[in-house]
Amino acid sequence: MNMKNVIIADSLRTAWGKPGAGLSPFMASDYSAKLLTELLSRTGVKAAAVDQVVFGQAHPSTMPNNIGHYAWLKAELPVEVPGYTVQSCSGSALQALRSCYYLIATGNEDICVAGGADSYSAAPFVLRDVRNHFYPQHRTFIDSVEEAEQCTQPTPMTRKEQYELAHGTTMSDEALAFARQSIANAQSADNAAQILPISYEVRKKGTVTVDTDEQMADADAASPLSPYADGAAVTMLMSEEKAKELGITAKAVISGFAVAGCDPRNPQISGALAVEKLLKNKGLAMADIAVVEIIENSAQDVLDTVKTLGGSPAVNPMGGALARGKNDGAEGIAMLMRLVASLNAGQKGVLCTFTAGGQGMAALIEK
Repeated sequence: MNMKNVIIADSLRTAWGKPGAGLSPFMASDYSAKLLTELLSRTGVKAAAVDQVVFGQAHPSTMPNNIGHYAWLKAELPVEVPGYTVQSCSGSALQALRSCYYLIATGNEDICVAGGADSYSAAPFVLRDVRNHFYPQHRTFIDSVEEAEQCTQPTPMTRKEQYELAHGTTMSDEALAFARQSIANAQSADNAAQILPISYEVRKKGTVTVDTDEQMADADAASPLSPYADGAAVTMLMSEEKAKELGITAKAVISGFAVAGCDPRNPQISGALAVEKLLKNKGLAMADIAVVEIIENSAQDVLDTVKTLGGSPAVNPMGGALARGKNDGAEGIAMLMRLVASLNAGQKGVLCTFTAGGQGMAALIEK
């Protein structure tokens, strides 16, 4: 099959908010709807021309259970445009992007919107096994975020326990140095063009505007794991032919994806395996790659991935989740935006993520 070229028309995200802080009054679908409206405005693409909307969400709230369609409807966009939601832990947004890529590359669709969102502020607490019998032993609230962490591996364990199993209880000097540099890179990067400010009124306080990543000012390099963050991100993909027809200049080209799996006890290795598979499929080597954007679950995870891959590309030159916080539902698209911004014309970059349970995914991007 001859695959069509797939281009990125534009991308947009909210600022990443601290759970319980700036974005906490909203459901994830609220600011996702605002992003969808703004994305259409910025590209000039008519809403009815969109063929499909696909969202990633790692921690679905009780409402809605299909944010990929619900956010579109909440934005009062055409009901004829279908949408669906995928869940792949911290790879959710990248899985949404992958789905849209193949829909277009295979000629099934012309224009798709990929998105991702999570609100840790709105993540519910639940009661298990009380539908028919409310026994005393069942009257315990369960944190749905903590439960999600433990249900992604053969042996239930928290994110912290997973980290300590793979890396121990202390950070290496190398990991601490990387974390400090990544935070410094994030703090010096200009993200204004990528972020849609979210404003709302608060009684007695007046207008509150969230337009900067709230975790960044007090990011702690000594904390092994990146903190969680509220937020959403969207990107519009289309075939090269459709872009030419609409007069849209591509931000970048997506050239392919690869996935891989590994031992869940060291899940970060799966990201490197996916990159190696992708490069082999494309007849490339690390020497052909200018920038690698690796998910920052922890500094040590990034270093393990870099060591496995070898080569000497730039790694996360605009910083990542260690400074901004990690939004599992949207992180892949936020990473895509940073990667595209980091590349010069003619350069190739690789996007690399992994999830608990040992699943990795990689994408090849050309500027």
